[in-house]
Amino acid sequence: MTGLDLIPKRMRMISTIALGLSVLASAPSKADEPDRLRGIIEPVVATKPLKIGVTLVHLHDDFWKGIAYGIVDEAKRSKVQILQVSVAGAYGNVKEQFAQIETLKSLGADVVVVGAAAFDGYNAILRNLKSSGVKVVAAGIPVNSSAVAFGVGQDDKAIGAALEDVVCKNKGSADASVIALPGPAGAEWAHLRHAGFLEAAKDCAGLKVIDGAVGGGLGIEQGLSQTSDLLLKNPDAQYVYTPEISLGMGAVQAGKQLKKPIKVVSSSVVREAIPMLKDDRLLAICSEAGIIMGRLIVQYAIRENEGLPTPNLTKNGTPYPALMVPITMITHANADTYPFNMYELPPKEWSVQAMQ
Repeated sequence: MTGLDLIPKRMRMISTIALGLSVLASAPSKADEPDRLRGIIEPVVATKPLKIGVTLVHLHDDFWKGIAYGIVDEAKRSKVQILQVSVAGAYGNVKEQFAQIETLKSLGADVVVVGAAAFDGYNAILRNLKSSGVKVVAAGIPVNSSAVAFGVGQDDKAIGAALEDVVCKNKGSADASVIALPGPAGAEWAHLRHAGFLEAAKDCAGLKVIDGAVGGGLGIEQGLSQTSDLLLKNPDAQYVYTPEISLGMGAVQAGKQLKKPIKVVSSSVVREAIPMLKDDRLLAICSEAGIIMGRLIVQYAIRENEGLPTPNLTKNGTPYPALMVPITMITHANADTYPFNMYELPPKEWSVQAMQ
């Protein structure tokens, strides 16, 4: 069974998933060389000079590191110059990222790629970039500014709905309870996933949602403590949803410590989670193909710069057109065959420092 076979097909799913599936289904097959762009777009090589500067929220996980790697590697393949890759350090470090944006502008960037440290507060500085002739690209997650030329990311609401679909199908006709951890306050991506999960759960007969409190950070310890508290109060819960994999791995640990046979669904891939999929400690992980996103950012920037078509950009709840990378659900069934190293996990030895 492939990841595509596991993508939810219920009518209530976000329409961008259907678009993504049609794109992948029509992609040419290359048995000797897997498509680094998954057939989403045909790669082009730049014929005009193009200088890109990058600032990302952090590089603490393989999602953001994958985006950085995808940008840098695709730029080498496509004759594009990467001026600098900067890191804000954490969600909320808006001032640090503003300074990095100004630096990239001063270096003469034609395009500034922003993986924003917050959803709000960026409109003024990004408008300033746009008025200076610099194109702004939103990377990975949304940012609330109409000054963005385009974005490449994922449909976070659809991720939440897709994870609920896994839970609903797994429980079958039986009644069941699922603990839902909303994630950190102020993180728009976590809010959207949580909202998508709750909306989808309304259509699943016999599924009761035990909603956790918004807040806390990310990390295994957060997932462990929050899940443990909720399991002690709701000992009959069989499932746990988390919006991000470090919380999910913490939830797995909580079930083990309390000797509760819970099934956990989460999103984003890290190396440590793959064995948990293979031995069923994790029921499912939604892919977040950061490497592909990084590559597509470069490819679409080239097309924008050279007046070429930019297919599949749509407004999906953002004030700018965006490409939503299709969802793949990874489970025990396809964990051995899914190409993690091509789409999700950058090389262990790669670092931004080496690139600089």
